Amino acid sequence: VLLIDEINRGNVASIFGELITLLEADKRAGAENELRITLPYSKTTFTVPPNLYLLGTMNTADRSVEALDTALRRRFTFVEMPPEPAAISRQPNGGIVDGVDVARLLETLNLRLETLLDHDHQLGHAWLLGITTLEQLQDAFAGKIIPQLQEYFFGNWARIGAVLGAGFVQKEPAVGLAAGFEPEDGEELKPRY
Repeated sequence: VLLIDEINRGNVASIFGELITLLEADKRAGAENELRITLPYSKTTFTVPPNLYLLGTMNTADRSVEALDTALRRRFTFVEMPPEPAAISRQPNGGIVDGVDVARLLETLNLRLETLLDHDHQLGHAWLLGITTLEQLQDAFAGKIIPQLQEYFFGNWARIGAVLGAGFVQKEPAVGLAAGFEPEDGEELKPRY
């Protein structure tokens, strides 16, 4: 098994070179259309064995998936791995941390993200696995979830607040400007968050 993380971020030609053709099932050793190449440095012949499994991971929220090489798409089967809140519930604490149902929390956040963005921008369950204390949950939000939301919404705190709720994001009235610099006709001051 060969695992390539974030395969969509690389240059397919640089990663695979001539091997891209040999990856196809009918071009492997012993197959109907077996192909062999001569390796450039050793000058030995090479073919891909039929028992080689090549797994590539990618994050579909990353827009570089759109430009994924057609040759690569043709040679792989794509399997979606959506967030699995049930994995949180299967933990020894049942996914309950200080009265918070963490699996349900993740489901709620992801439903809101789907409404505001799309299916591909959900939060994964891995960030919330192994959490047993409220402090760990707070750390996961402060160090992982909130920064991810800031990236998704480019600092638009109104949208971040729509995902997290008033317990996380509070809207405050706009601060008055210095005399002589008031807003022009029809212009509104932006609230602070």
